[in-house]
Formats: sequence, structure tokens, C-alpha cells
Amino acid sequence: MNAKQIWQTAIERLRPRVNSAVFTTWFQGTSALSFQDGVFIIRVPTTFAKAQLETRFQELIRSTLIDITGGPVEVRFEVTKEQPAASDNGGDQSPTSRPAKRTYRLAKGRLSAPLRGKRATPPETTPALNSMAPSAPQDNAYRQKKEDYGIPPRPPVNYKQEQTPSTTSPYAAPYPEKNGATEPTRKESPSSQEYSPVHPSAEGLLMNPRYTFSAFIVGKSNKLAHATSLAVAENPGRIYNPLFLYGGVGLGKTHLLHAIGHAGESAGLHVLYTTSEKFTNEIINAIRFQKTEEFRSKYRQIDILLVDDIQFIAGKESTEEEFFHTFNSLHNANKQIVVTSDRPPKAISSLQDRLRSRFEWGLLADVQPPEYEHRLAILRSKCDSLRFTVPASVIEYIARPTCSSVRELEGALNRVIAYATLHDAPLTISLAAQALEHIYDKKPPAPSNLTVNDVLDGICRYYNVNQELLRGKQRDRDIVWPRQVAMYLMREETSASLLQIGTALGGRDHTTIMHGWEKVHAEMGNNDQVRQEIASVLDSLQNRSF
Repeated sequence: MNAKQIWQTAIERLRPRVNSAVFTTWFQGTSALSFQDGVFIIRVPTTFAKAQLETRFQELIRSTLIDITGGPVEVRFEVTKEQPAASDNGGDQSPTSRPAKRTYRLAKGRLSAPLRGKRATPPETTPALNSMAPSAPQDNAYRQKKEDYGIPPRPPVNYKQEQTPSTTSPYAAPYPEKNGATEPTRKESPSSQEYSPVHPSAEGLLMNPRYTFSAFIVGKSNKLAHATSLAVAENPGRIYNPLFLYGGVGLGKTHLLHAIGHAGESAGLHVLYTTSEKFTNEIINAIRFQKTEEFRSKYRQIDILLVDDIQFIAGKESTEEEFFHTFNSLHNANKQIVVTSDRPPKAISSLQDRLRSRFEWGLLADVQPPEYEHRLAILRSKCDSLRFTVPASVIEYIARPTCSSVRELEGALNRVIAYATLHDAPLTISLAAQALEHIYDKKPPAPSNLTVNDVLDGICRYYNVNQELLRGKQRDRDIVWPRQVAMYLMREETSASLLQIGTALGGRDHTTIMHGWEKVHAEMGNNDQVRQEIASVLDSLQNRSF
């Protein structure tokens, strides 16, 4: 990606994180100058805007750019003004060419406002103005002072009878024309109105190059979603159309969405990836600037449409109606549609029935939280991508059940690695516990005098079973449950590793230990009697009252 594409993506991500008025004031009018050797230079219109961005938003911008580029970024701001066009020769220009030049300056977001004000009312234009003319230069001068401080100007008052409010951009300034020539002014309005000042690009959002099928870790929780996504990528528009992926946050829905997009682009197809928020903003701007035909052309002349977080269009009538017609147009043309949501269509209460029925038309594939083995595989793959060696015991600690989001898993791993690097200490479970003590909802188990053998003896006494039966292969209910309780308490109340626990219970695999832990943990969450039973067992262990 070049600097312009990176900054465009950054703007899309920054928009929802700041107030809309603040965004318009300080971010509109910025652009990328260059990105070399990790230094990203951003063009700003005024020194005041530069000071505000440096003091209030530099860290936010830097973190966003790091997330996009995947590497360290230093952010710098430079105040630059546009160079006058080569054809800027005053009287040598025709009335038709002059509006185009002014339109270019306006579309850049109020750059070089003082310079523009000086050219707005050349002396030779004053005889052609009507009796209201003297107020126009004053209004323009007032706007110059506001623009110097990065404040968006007010919509101008139209002094020409020929101009209609519907064709005048709210950001345009009244520029007198020579000899009262009003026809060029009418031609200026359509060209000066950008399709979307907020979204200058006619293309969709950029997809993450790291989100490919080869980088996706498949497990029981996402096997169906992965298989259907792969089938759609290989045969777009022919099967599973539309494909509706749903699940909780941080589970890989966007990863699969981007993977489908990359596969489509590799096949030479026209892929458009967007979010429901961007789709809503674009339809609003299309209506506002009378560009609905361009909007429809953009979204309906593609091969694959990818929409993230579709649940956010629910309740927005105009957006839902436009998406409904876009859906029909693409589906009738056998074009592929893939959407993601945090819930199934039936659970989106304010969604129109006609859209809900169409989402259920194709295939619904859910993405569930990863199970223990899946979490281990994800962490090991992350370690390989980081080229960092992490002991298996530390990976097992990070992959514990309370951490069910892939993003949370990766964030925990990054924190542990950073903690070890900054303290120049070896990676151990103790160090991981220190690094994550404020991250996990449940803190690591406190040091305890209990040992694995203490727990085993206590369980046998409480449930009146023989230790050899607990260590054996017997699968009777009156043996399996005490064995699983032993796994749970050994995991919770001792510092033993999964390997040590498995050895104490007859050489069982660590996955069996985690299954027993999860079984008891789930029963405690659903059954008060089980919770009281475990509390009683623990109390007997701590008090040694067998």
C-alpha cells in the first residue's frame, strides 16, 4: 500500500473513534505526503491544526497506522499549501476553466484559504455584480479568518438568481464570474460537489493482507464457517449465496471475510469490501450530493460484495431499503454476497423481515469460541509468526478457559512476550501470571500449601473411593465424577502443571485434564448444588477435616 491508501484506511478507522464535529474540524483537509523508513508524514492545512493534531491525536493516529502497516511508525505533520496551477494566468483563463480550478481547491478541504480569498474577487469582476455584491467579499473575508484556524465555513448565501440551493455545495464560497457570466457557475456545481467529502475514494475499504485462508487456524468451533467460506471463494455466486457468518467478537469472522476477498481478487474478480457504517455514510452522502446513480453503479457492478457487521443497518430505513435493492440486483445477477454479524438474522430484532428472509436464503454459519486444543493451536501459530520461542507450559497457561476470544488470546501472548523482553527475564508460568494478573477476569491461583497428592487423598476420603480406581480406566459415574473434581481442584488449588496432574491421575493426557476442568466448571455455572458440593470439598481440603 502507498501512503495515500494507508492514510485513507486510517481515516476510516479514526472516524468512529472521535466526535464527528472534531473529526470534521481537524481531520478533514489532511492528506498523506509520504511514508518512508517508518516515518509517515501527514499534510495539514494550518499551523493551528498541526498543533491540535500533535497534542491531542498523535498517539491515536500512530497506533492506528501501526495496526494498518504492521510495523513501527513515527508520525510527523507538515503545514503545506497547494502550488498554483500552471494555467493560473488571471485574465487569460476562460470562464469555464476558472471554476474547475476553484473546484479543485475546494475539494482539498479548505487548503490555502488566505490565498484563495485574494483571488476570489479580482478587480475586473466588480462591475458585473448586482447591487448585493459588496456583501460577498466581506463574507468571504470572514470565512478566511475561520479557515485559518481549521473551522469549517458556513454555507454561503447565494446572490445569483440563476443558482439553486440544491446544486450548491455547503462548502463552496461565492466566486464572482466575469461579465456576469452565470452559465459557467451552473456547470461548476456538479463538478465541485464531491461524491463524498468524507469518503473521497470510490473504492471499498482495504483488506488486511494477513487475513488469508492459509493463516486461518481451523478447529471444531469454526470448521463449518471455514469450509463454507472456502467453497464460496472457489465458486462465487454459485453456492451458498448469500453466506451469513455470525458469532461473537474476536472469533475470526472478519478474517474469513477478507480471505474470501483475497481469493476473489486473485481470480481476477471485482471485489468490494465495506462495513455497514461505511455503507450507511455513503448512501447518506449520495442522497445529499445527488449522486445516487454513482452509488448504485459502484455497489451493483461488482462480482463479490463483502459487508462486515451488517447488524448495524437495522432500524435505518433508507439504508435497509438501498441494501435490499442492492442485494436483489447482485443476487439476480449471480454475484456473491457475504455478510457478517454478531448474531443470527432472527436475533436482529429491528431488521426488516424482507432482509431477514434473504439473509436466511443462503447459508448461516456460526463461529463459536475456540476450545482448549484450538486455543493452543492458535497460540502456537502466533508464536511461529512472531518467530518467538514460548515454552509449552506458558502457552497452556495463556490458553486457559477464561480466555475465549482469539483477539484476547493474541493480546495476552503479546503482553507476556513484551513483559519478558522488557524485564529481560525467561518466559515462565510465574512471569506469565504477573503479566496477566490485571488482564484475565480471574486472577491466577494464589500460592497454596496443597499438593496434588493432598487433593487426591482428600477426594478419595470425601467421595469414599479408592485411589487406584481414580487412576485407572474405569468409566462408572461414581468414579468419573470424583476424578473430574480432582482434576478441577488440582488445576485450581495447586501450582502443578497439566502434565503433573495427568501423571498423578494415571498418566492421562493434558487434554483429558482440561476436559475434566471444563466439565466441572460448566456444571458449577449451571447447578447450585454442584457449586455447593465443590465448595464443601474445598473446605474439607483446606481444613484437613477428612
